[in-house]
Amino acid sequence: MSCQRLIGEALTRPAARLLVLMTFVMGSGAGVRAQDPATALESTLVKLIEQAEPSVVSIAKITPPPQEGRIIGLHPLMDQRLPQDTAPADPEHPDFQPNSYGAGIVIAGTRPTDRVILTNYHVVEGGPIFPALTADDQSSLFVRFGDRRSCAASIVAADPRSDLAILHLDLDASRIDAADLKPLDFSTTTAIRKGQFVLMLGNPYAIAHDGSASVSWGMVSNLARRPLPWTNDRTSKSMMYRLGNLIQIDGRLNLGTSGGPLLNLKGELVGLTTSLAAIEGYEKSTGFAIPMDDLTRRIVKDLIAGHEIEYGVLGVQPVTVTAGQFRGLETGLKQASAARVNDLTLDSPAHRKGITLGDIILSVNDTPIYSEVDLMRIVGLHAPESTVDVAVWRNGRGRFVVPVTLGKWPVLNDEGIIETTPRYASWRGISVDYPTGRDKYHRAGDRFRRAVVVTKVAADTPGQAAELQAGVFVSEVNRIPVQTPGEFAEATKSLRGPVELRLYEGGKIIIGDETPATERGGAK
Repeated sequence: MSCQRLIGEALTRPAARLLVLMTFVMGSGAGVRAQDPATALESTLVKLIEQAEPSVVSIAKITPPPQEGRIIGLHPLMDQRLPQDTAPADPEHPDFQPNSYGAGIVIAGTRPTDRVILTNYHVVEGGPIFPALTADDQSSLFVRFGDRRSCAASIVAADPRSDLAILHLDLDASRIDAADLKPLDFSTTTAIRKGQFVLMLGNPYAIAHDGSASVSWGMVSNLARRPLPWTNDRTSKSMMYRLGNLIQIDGRLNLGTSGGPLLNLKGELVGLTTSLAAIEGYEKSTGFAIPMDDLTRRIVKDLIAGHEIEYGVLGVQPVTVTAGQFRGLETGLKQASAARVNDLTLDSPAHRKGITLGDIILSVNDTPIYSEVDLMRIVGLHAPESTVDVAVWRNGRGRFVVPVTLGKWPVLNDEGIIETTPRYASWRGISVDYPTGRDKYHRAGDRFRRAVVVTKVAADTPGQAAELQAGVFVSEVNRIPVQTPGEFAEATKSLRGPVELRLYEGGKIIIGDETPATERGGAK
């Protein structure tokens, strides 16, 4: 058999591919020398795993059983109803079987000495929210470490769009010292490339009863993958994994490996694995991971702080300009395709900067835009109020670059968001958001209002006493214009006594310290 054929056949087996390549490339024809690179590789992998494994945990979600029997899940999609005494009810028992399960990573919290868990949201969805641990009718979360110790956990913050969540650990109750938990550093990572070899640690089929993660490895097949068919469903179009932000891995990730680390051969955290089959309900022969790049690190840091994750928006409705259509424009550019502004919201960030209907968007911050999906992903992963450079081609003008300060992408379902620490405290019972922050108050086609929207008015507060309601847009505080939650917080932080809120639709409301007066009518 030829060397080329042997290499080709071996490359179809993930566990053998790198050994074969190193053996043939570095040690061909010398029996003793041929083993040296393999042994060196083995030693490297063993050390990497030993370094990373203490930072990987198994996560169990436990749902209270019905009276007639206890539900024991083989995996999240195939629960079985079994008698109460079929399996141990104690989650610390090594034979305990959870309803659903996954993996997580120990990382530093808001302080360097704090420890929290990073995982996929779908692994812990429905679990208790910090500071509560559980109630009789709730699911509970249970984390087991590599040294077999374990503790209860609760959700600090979770974001359905990125499918990421942060867990608080009840270490005191378990008498575990945070200093004993080794965090994985995610602050910097070498850029990942196709062809790199990666390690994956996780909890396939809830096998990690002893806390010891199972290991697999593979090759990075591609970047910015969108593994599912594109749909026009608005909720689907807001999910980051449907917009092509996933790393594709040629190694299969079984159910239970979601939330585990994806490591390069330097031991750096380059991604968070996700069993996409568990999300969508069908098996796949490949694996995916959420990249741990600068944009994802922004999301993780905000989740650690307990915040809602906010995504940027230009205020345009894009459509893909196909390769044939792009050639027909005779731009003179080498780019294959792009996105066209098919609709434009008045007074939106793009509109304010002169972008108009029919403009062709070529790139954002020098990242090429080849389709509407690319534009939504790249812009969305930036935070509101961040400024991005948008390269535009316009017939008769050619290519030009516009700096655009982004607005906030509307949240379609705010019930799925878990936020335990708002970015800004409520003022007199009033919580506000960007004017486009909630889809139920800002629909497609609405003008971008130069105001903030009231999202909540707490009971028994001056805001409620003034009959202020959620969905009202406030444009001024004591004649000071406000268009962002930060501006509203700054305008109200030192105010005493009655305060005048001017409404975008006209009129004003006086918010008192205790007893308000209400005045409505035309704005003056």
